[in-house]
This record gives sequence, C-alpha cells and structure tokens, in this order.
Amino acid sequence: MSKSQKEVVIVSAARTPIGKHGGFYNDLSAEDLGVLAVKEAIIRSGIDLSKINIDQIIAGMIYIDSQNQQIYLPRNVAHRVAKEFNDSENLINAPGKTTLRICGTGFQTLADAYDLLTAQEPNKMNCVISFACESMSQTNMINQGRRKKESVWEFEEAPNKDYLMEGFNHNLFNTLMPKTAEVYGAKVGITRKDCDDFSYLSHIRAKEAQKKQWNRFRDKSENNYLKGIFTVDTVDKAGNSLCVWKDEGTKYDISLEELKNLRPMLGPNGLVTPGTASQISDGAASIILMDKEFAEQNGIHYLAKLTGYQFSTVAPEIMGQGPVPAVKTLLKKLNLEMNDIDLFEVNEAFAAQYLGVERELNLPREKTNVNGGAIAIGHNIAATGLRIVTDLVYELKRQNLKRGIASACIGGGQGGAVCVEII
Repeated sequence: MSKSQKEVVIVSAARTPIGKHGGFYNDLSAEDLGVLAVKEAIIRSGIDLSKINIDQIIAGMIYIDSQNQQIYLPRNVAHRVAKEFNDSENLINAPGKTTLRICGTGFQTLADAYDLLTAQEPNKMNCVISFACESMSQTNMINQGRRKKESVWEFEEAPNKDYLMEGFNHNLFNTLMPKTAEVYGAKVGITRKDCDDFSYLSHIRAKEAQKKQWNRFRDKSENNYLKGIFTVDTVDKAGNSLCVWKDEGTKYDISLEELKNLRPMLGPNGLVTPGTASQISDGAASIILMDKEFAEQNGIHYLAKLTGYQFSTVAPEIMGQGPVPAVKTLLKKLNLEMNDIDLFEVNEAFAAQYLGVERELNLPREKTNVNGGAIAIGHNIAATGLRIVTDLVYELKRQNLKRGIASACIGGGQGGAVCVEII
C-alpha cells in the first residue's frame, strides 16, 4: 500500500443466527433479514445518522426474484431501516446498488466498499454500509415461458424450473457443485473417512461454541463467543413468539456412525453426502466500513482494518480449489506469509472441498474454522462472506490475536479472500 492510499476500517459487524431450510426464518424474506442486519450494524457502530453521511449502501443477494421486488433491495432496506432511526435523511439519501459474485458475493460487497473508500478524489467516499442476505427457503419455482414477439402481454408455454437448484449446476460445463467437490477432493487424495471425520468436527466445534455463546445471553458474561451474532425475534410454526440466538442447523446429537451410514450423492468416490455438504439456509450480515482518517476525525471507534482482498480463478470442474490461489495471491500482495495469519475462516461448501484446500495451503486446523463452519451452521450463499468475516473479526478480538484471512470457493471456478487486522 502506498503512503498516500487511504486505510479502510470496519466500524461494526453483525450477523443474524443462520436458519435452516423451512426453519425459524421460513416466513421472513431476504429483505426482512437484511433490514435486521443493517439496523443492528448501525446500532453497534454508535454513529449518529444525523451527522454522518452514508455515501453508499452495497447489497448482496443471489436469488433475486420479482415476487418480493428484490431488484429494489438496497433502497428498500435503506428506507425501512431509516424509519427505525427517526427517518434519517442521511440513510434515505444514500445511493444503493446490488452486487453479485455467487458464493463470493459477501466478499464482493466488501471489495466494492474498499475500492470506494480508497478511491482518488472526487470519487472517494468516507462511509459505506455493506450487507448481504439470502432466503433459500423462499426461492421460487419459475416459469421459463418468454414473452411472445407478437404481444408483450402474452407468454409462450414452457416448463417450470427450480430457481434454487438452477444455481447448483454450471450448465456450460455440465458441472454440479457437489461434483466439483467430488472431483477436486479425489484429485487431492481426500477419502470418505476424511470427509466424515471433518464434518463431525465441524458440528462439535459449532456445538461447543454455542454452549459458551449461551452464557453470554444468559448471564451477560464477557466470554464473547460468537459475539457477531445478535438475537432475532420471530415466531415458530405454531405462531408462538421465539427469540432466536443461535445457528439452527447445528446437530447436538450427531455421531460419526450416523455420518458414515449416509448414502453418497454421487460417485465413484462417495465423498459428498448430505452430512458432508453445507446446509441450505437463510440469514443476513452487515458490515459498516469507513476511511480510517474520517472515523478518527469523527471520534468513531472501529473493530479492525480491512487490509485487502483478492479474487482468483480455477477450472470450473474443480471449483472448490478457488481459495488456494486467492489466499496465495492475497498473501503475496500484502507481503505476508502463512505464518503471519493468526486465524483462518474457509467456507465449508463441502468437506471434500475444504479438505482439499486445507491440504494444498497447509492450513493449520487448530487455527481454521475454530467455531465450526457451513457444514454445521449453514451456507446462506450471498451472506456467507460477510458472515465469516464477522465471525473472524470477533474471534480475533476474543483471542487477542491480530490478523485473519477469510476465504471461500465460488461457483464457476473462482475463489475469494479478504484479510483483516485488529488495530
């Protein structure tokens, strides 16, 4: 980084607990979840919205549909959240855009914010809100009938398509996402036993972190486990009020034997099963970023510094390898070595995929996904990048450590990575 380049700081970070398919967010839209996350991030930031100008709101979402008018996502969220803060004009007047990089969408909101905050005048900004949300439970069945050329009001007959499943297959390469994990894992030498063992570990870590997290809500203790999570008030299927405080997908009674007995989704190596794949889920996260000098001039406390990001490509057939070049290139850009990183968060799209990345990067397991990952808690796709950055920042602070890298594979043959530092 040149001496003249501005530094970007994370002023606040918050995420919802992650809900499982058809679970406690079944009746909340992605926009609803985004509103909750942005509101909480603003509260945590302590900023006075009547005095701080919000220069941009960057939204991330993959499964955008017209039913809920999610094409207006960032503007709708801005207006809805503003009502919670006495109709703050600085929030309502913030321009908004929606960005998309499949599983790297959350990272992309941070990358976009970083670029805006480090730009040269007159394009430079001082305060950007990024958020990402996904409701996989509410993805639609869509009709493929296109408009007739004779009339804009009439449609051709066509079959329906599962909007959710459509995103799981890369048609150009005839490659299902689970298949990419199967191919990549086998190529690197990962076994079914490796996958089952790691998936079990992910649940155990998530379960233990949740037990300690509960103490924070129960007796207001300062253990700080999973402090990025805030509680969400909703209702259960019977209509009873429910306060959600933990990720819903973590299985407390899971056993290795249960994982071993699950049938593989595809062959020939059987690495991907329902137990060794990330969970379909719902949730949102938000991070507020500022120019460091601007934050200090306005007396605004910040959690960490966002030092850089990287997106890299791999062959679509081994999509899961994406974090390998992304992390390596990011380290090189920042003039760092693996030993300089205190904690890693690597999205667990599939156990075979994660383990391949772990092996190629020589990731220390004791420093990676220490509170469990997407196999145990879910992969709410667009929001995952912001979710793991939020968890990473708070875990670094909890352990009094300095530097962390968050990374994920991305459909289509990409990988993304961001680096944060506690300062």
